[in-house]
Amino acid sequence: MEHKNVLLITTDQQNATMLSCTGNPHLHTPNMDSLAADGVRFEQGYTAQPLCCPQRCSWYTGLMPHQHGVTFNTVDRPLRTGSMMGRIFRDAGYATGYSGKWHINTPPEDKRFHGFEWMNNIRSNGADVGIAPDLETFLKEKDDRPFLFSASFNNPHNICQAARGGPFPDGHPGMFENLEELPPLPDNFRIPEKEPSVIREVKHIYRTKNYPTANWDEVRWRLHRWFYYRITEILDRRIGELLQVLRQSGKEEETLIVFTSDHGDGNAHHQWNQKQVLYDEAVRVPFIVTRPGSGLNRVEERLLVNTGIDLIPTLCGLAGIDAPAHLEGKDWSEALSASALPPLRDHVVVETEFGSFGKPLDYLGRAVRTQRYKYMVYDRGENREFFVDMDDDPGETINLSGSPEHREELDRHRTLLREFIARTDDIFPAAMVGESPA
Repeated sequence: MEHKNVLLITTDQQNATMLSCTGNPHLHTPNMDSLAADGVRFEQGYTAQPLCCPQRCSWYTGLMPHQHGVTFNTVDRPLRTGSMMGRIFRDAGYATGYSGKWHINTPPEDKRFHGFEWMNNIRSNGADVGIAPDLETFLKEKDDRPFLFSASFNNPHNICQAARGGPFPDGHPGMFENLEELPPLPDNFRIPEKEPSVIREVKHIYRTKNYPTANWDEVRWRLHRWFYYRITEILDRRIGELLQVLRQSGKEEETLIVFTSDHGDGNAHHQWNQKQVLYDEAVRVPFIVTRPGSGLNRVEERLLVNTGIDLIPTLCGLAGIDAPAHLEGKDWSEALSASALPPLRDHVVVETEFGSFGKPLDYLGRAVRTQRYKYMVYDRGENREFFVDMDDDPGETINLSGSPEHREELDRHRTLLREFIARTDDIFPAAMVGESPA
C-alpha cells in the first residue's frame, strides 16, 4: 500500500462556528473553507478538555487528560504515556516535522520520545508567520520518505489579549469605524437560570486577568466578538500561505489534511470569554478531513467525534499505518472514501479542571454528549448538574435537570458518565454524579 503524506493543521481557541462555511456571516475564511470544500466537515467535534495543555497532550498521546496526567495548564507534570504521535509515524517510516505552538508536556528537545525529527519555530505567541516558510524548508530538506507535518498555529488565541487590552503578537486586526460594524450579541448572551454556581465563582476568582469582563457593557462584548472574527481572518491568511506552499511543492495530490482546534472561546455566549467551561462554545471545535482536489464538500451533522483521542487513529488511518492497540479513539479516515459513515460511538465525554497557568483550583467538571442531549456536572456548588435538549435548545439556555419528563434521559446520561469513570479510572468523583444537594 502506498503511504500518503499527512498535513495536520491545528489552531488555538477556535470554536466550531468560526469558519464562514458554517454560515457565520461575521467573518470570511476562504482558506479554511477550501479545506471543507475538499473534504468532510464534522459538525459534532468535541475537545477532550477545553484548555490548551490538556487537549494538546491528548492530541499527541491519544489519551484522555486524566489518563495522560495533564489536567490543567502546567509545565511541571510529565506525560504518562508510552507512545506519541511523532514516534508512531517515525517508527512507521515517515519523515516527521513540526512548526509552531508546542504546549505539550515533554521537552521539544527530546525528539527520541515525541518523535518529531525536524522542528523549528517552537514557541507560543508569534509563531504563525513562520509556519508556512517552515513547511517549505522541511519539504526541501526531507528525504524520500512520506511525511507527517504538524502545523500548529497560535491564533485566534490572541482574543485573550484582546480581552485584556494587550498586544497582538501575530498582527493587529485593525480598527472599526463605527458601532454599526460590530456584530450583535448572541441569542444566548444571558446567563441561564439554574446555571452551575461554580462557573461564576471561577469567573470572580480570575476576574482581574483571565475573565476581565465583570464591568463590560453590551458594546464592549460586541467589540470582543469583532476582535475574535478579525483575528480569525488573520489566521486564515496564514493558513492560505501554508496551503500555497503545499501546492507549489507538487505534493498536494499526495497529501491528506486534517484540520482542528484545541478548544473554543465563549465569544460572549452566556457572558463568557475564553475556555474551561463545558458550554458548546468552549468545547465544540472544527474537525475537517480533507483530500485536496476531491470536491467532496460533505458535512456530517450527527457523528460524534472526540478530537482529543480520535486524532491519532484518524491520522494513522489516512496514512495507512497501524495505530497503537491501546488507544480507544476512533478512526474517521473512511469518511474520504465512504458516502456515509455509521456512528462509531453513541456519546463523547469532555473533561475540565478550572485553574490558571500552573495553579489549579481543583474544581472538576464533566460533560456527556449524546445524539440529542448533553449532560454537564461539576463536583461542587449549587445546581451542579445541567441537562440540555440540544435539538430544542442548542444555545444551552434551559436546565432540564429538574424536569420530570426528562428524568429517564438524565439518569441514562448519569449512568454513561459513571461507566466512563469506572472504566477509565477517571479522577472525577463518581459520588458527585447524581442528585444535586438541596
